[in-house]
Amino acid sequence: MKYLALIFLIFMHCSSKKEKDLPNPIEGEWIEVFEETEMIYDWSGLKFENDSAFRISDFGIFVKGPYSIFENHVVIDEFDGIFEFTIRNLTDDSLKIERNGEVIDYYSRRLEYDKDLKFNSISISTYKCMDLCWEFDYKLQNNGLEVFDGKYNTQTLGMKESKMNAKLLKEIDSLFKWSNIKELEPERIPIAVDGWLINFEINFNENESIAFSTTSFEIPYRLKPIFDLIVKHLKEEGLK
Repeated sequence: MKYLALIFLIFMHCSSKKEKDLPNPIEGEWIEVFEETEMIYDWSGLKFENDSAFRISDFGIFVKGPYSIFENHVVIDEFDGIFEFTIRNLTDDSLKIERNGEVIDYYSRRLEYDKDLKFNSISISTYKCMDLCWEFDYKLQNNGLEVFDGKYNTQTLGMKESKMNAKLLKEIDSLFKWSNIKELEPERIPIAVDGWLINFEINFNENESIAFSTTSFEIPYRLKPIFDLIVKHLKEEGLK
């Protein structure tokens, strides 16, 4: 059976290659639809890009493996075996799949984009962990003004004010429009027993605010790229 599955995968992969120049409607990021009563540990979803499938979670984006489609059947060649499902419905905005009798609904992450969403300020406080992590307070305002206060294990100790370059500020603003911040529920964001503890406070639009605590590994998927950009920026500026 294993060899039959592999042959089937190769056949479908070749078949999909014939239509390489045609747009693939499943390409993109799909977020699973949960019931309001469900406890969501992390945002989960699927991503399809350049013949590869990925799993989306707050822990990161992980490669599942190359995938192929034959009619409404999708096969993903994962490291530890074949993962397959049937597409029951697919539109620009929604995806319904069936696997082992279970039906799962997804929506396109394109629906989360909000061109009118803007941040006023992003405040981050981090805390030392086992003498390894760096401790600091940081605040970025939408005009690019930033204040860094190094407290422990940082190259710069104490407070330093500066102005973020316009290109990076624009990139952070663009990422924030994809953050789906209005749907974020602070009480559902996990905090690991150990890890780099981080507090966030974000002010946006007409003085709306959200604050939450988590650890670096579990920063919400939509906000993680913003945090990573800021940390990279602080390192490049010699603050860390």
